[in-house]
Amino acid sequence: MTNAKQTEVYSNLSIKTHRLILRPIHENDIDDINNNFTPKVTEFMPFNPTGDKNEVIHFVESSKKGLIMKTDIVFVILDHKEQFIGCCGIHNINPVSVEVGLWLKEDSQSQGFGSEVIISLIAFIERYFSIEYIMYPVDKENVRSRKIPEKLGFTAFKTYTKQRNESANLDIIEYRKCYTK
Repeated sequence: MTNAKQTEVYSNLSIKTHRLILRPIHENDIDDINNNFTPKVTEFMPFNPTGDKNEVIHFVESSKKGLIMKTDIVFVILDHKEQFIGCCGIHNINPVSVEVGLWLKEDSQSQGFGSEVIISLIAFIERYFSIEYIMYPVDKENVRSRKIPEKLGFTAFKTYTKQRNESANLDIIEYRKCYTK
């Protein structure tokens, strides 16, 4: 990424779609995240929410540090009324690839928001980053989330196991959307 593109990407961080606003995570989002990052939401994720607000505070601080270091961009997802519906991000930013991911609160799932978020992240990445591929890791049992990369032109690249907690693993399918330089 050129210096001009870097400056532009980090100064234009709000993404708007027809129904959603994605903006950088902030301390004001801590309660919304803590209240909605539930065991049901994280069923297919390598996270085990405890309801401990300090963990969310650490997550927000870490996300803001990732933004400063230009390694991650974590957004909160707001609906058209600017109500919190989840989080998403562009992670592990490097010259070769980035990783995208999202989670939506329970009552915002199955409404097409996930696809809308990923489409907007792809457009943002294609505008501001020159990379070889985008990764989208999904647990193979998470059928609804697998539909997103499959319908957006990603292909299954590899599978691997990731530890979810002390007693369970996730079987991840890493989808990739590749670009030629």
